[in-house]
Amino acid sequence: MLDKFEKIFIEFDNEWGYLVLPEKAENNIPLVLHFHGNGGYVKNGEADWIDESRKQKFFFSLLESGYAIAGCHATGNHWGRDSALKANYNFFEELKKINTLNLSNITTWGCGLGASAAWLASIGKLNPYVENFVSQQGVLNFESIIQRKKFKNHLIEAHSEDLDLSIEDAIKLFHELNPITRTKKIITNPDIRIPNSLFIHGDIDENVNFEDNPVVLHNILNKHGYVSKLHPLKDVGHATYEFGDELGRLVNNFISNN
Repeated sequence: MLDKFEKIFIEFDNEWGYLVLPEKAENNIPLVLHFHGNGGYVKNGEADWIDESRKQKFFFSLLESGYAIAGCHATGNHWGRDSALKANYNFFEELKKINTLNLSNITTWGCGLGASAAWLASIGKLNPYVENFVSQQGVLNFESIIQRKKFKNHLIEAHSEDLDLSIEDAIKLFHELNPITRTKKIITNPDIRIPNSLFIHGDIDENVNFEDNPVVLHNILNKHGYVSKLHPLKDVGHATYEFGDELGRLVNNFISNN
């Protein structure tokens, strides 16, 4: 499906990223920066989201509309850790060297645990460049992950902390790192550019609870008057891949109209 689009692989910091270019684009190409989820991979000439047919469908509508898509899986299964945020910013610095890209109003898009890195980057070092944010089945609330236990140790291990931490101690440890906490701290800061946001999530997600994650962040943004749209997938769990064409068009329409 993506064979007709030019793909460029970029090496940085012993990591690999990719850039997929739309057809017939010459200058001022708008960019979507994609953050991969658990178990993703980006190598020299390979990446799960551009190799696997079920994932390619999400990208097609955007590429057809003239958007470029860049992505990496820097530092592996990161669960939003600071080293991943730094690595993704370094990848963005490499993209600045491609003078046909318009990087002043980019869209960040995170899937699964990639959403935590995408959001934290969007309100962090990437903030001056981010216009839109998209979360797909996204991890956005570390306290919920810890409380529900299923991925508690994955989160703790990714941050190189003690796996024997109690739930209460883990919640305290991750409080300042939690995307929800960080959002509450900056939400009224006039110097922070809060992106237009779209949350796509199965309402019976068995891995990343719907009410605890996108709904919480969506409500914070709405309360303060920012553009935020919640798109629940009724009776759908964590695996949203069967909706690739539909959701690709949804993301395309959202960022094209904001």
